[in-house]
Amino acid sequence: MHIPLDPALPFAQAARLWLESRTMPAGIRARYVSPRTLRDLNQYVRALNRKFATTPLDRIHIGLLREYQEERSERCCASKINQELRTLLRIMKRAQAWTPQLDECYEPLLEQQADTPRAMAPAEQNRFLEVAASRLEWQFVYHYSLLALGTTASNCEMRSLRLGDVNLFARVLQIRAEHAKNCYRVRTIPLHDEAHWAAARLVERAQSLGAGEPEHYLMPFRPKLGIWDLLRPMSDSGVRRSWDQVRKAAGVPWLRIHDLRHTAITRLAEAGVPIPVILSMAGHISQRMQQHYTAVSDEAKRQAVEAALRGGNYTIASGRLVERSAGAK
Repeated sequence: MHIPLDPALPFAQAARLWLESRTMPAGIRARYVSPRTLRDLNQYVRALNRKFATTPLDRIHIGLLREYQEERSERCCASKINQELRTLLRIMKRAQAWTPQLDECYEPLLEQQADTPRAMAPAEQNRFLEVAASRLEWQFVYHYSLLALGTTASNCEMRSLRLGDVNLFARVLQIRAEHAKNCYRVRTIPLHDEAHWAAARLVERAQSLGAGEPEHYLMPFRPKLGIWDLLRPMSDSGVRRSWDQVRKAAGVPWLRIHDLRHTAITRLAEAGVPIPVILSMAGHISQRMQQHYTAVSDEAKRQAVEAALRGGNYTIASGRLVERSAGAK
């Protein structure tokens, strides 16, 4: 339902009304947008509120938009910033506050995609986990990272977990349709010993905050110091401060929380795990990334075969497997 917005409204108020127009009354199954999209929109609005909350829509000019791009670029990628400003644009257009002059002057940031996301090397991963485990105030980062590295779950999937999605008895983690990026990411992930231990610690933490029902979030939202909303998931900023401290102390200042998934999949590929098995655990991976992980997996298999041959009684000569001569190395 397209509720008109007053262009003189402060952004925070206009955004709240706009978000309300994207939802249906409670109890109605029909919807305008998926729950995941609605969560993303709420996240974009929270980010925009830090800059524009009290600014009337019709007072937002190109200078403010470029300031926002510059300020957010210190923390976020171009894609995320563009998504946030596209949300602002939609709200301003609803209020007829997006002028021809803005349309002419506004330029989204160029989204440059690297060949592959960056993954921690094994030594970097070990160091990062050692540092995270070294202080009590970093324990949440340690448990979060262990679970992400042990399951390939993305940041969004991790934050969307509810107590009912973690079955410690069956040792599995459930990524449900309403929390998955797409239908291919709906999956059940087995928990090995480290991931199971980390999941148990996060369940204990949630219970200490008052969580006890299956619908309560494993990592709930904290609206105020000492206050927890068990029916809202932790935001991106919920772990930011500790995360920044740990990655700097561990010597990996470039590491983003999203890189844990790529690191986890890379470890599987380095172990020679076939791509179909990786896909069953990690869910959908782009064709480009499948090719990357296939190359990593094939190289790991090649090295394993060479190591086995070097340590055994056979070698390869002229393409054939031949027995080593006595005394040959």
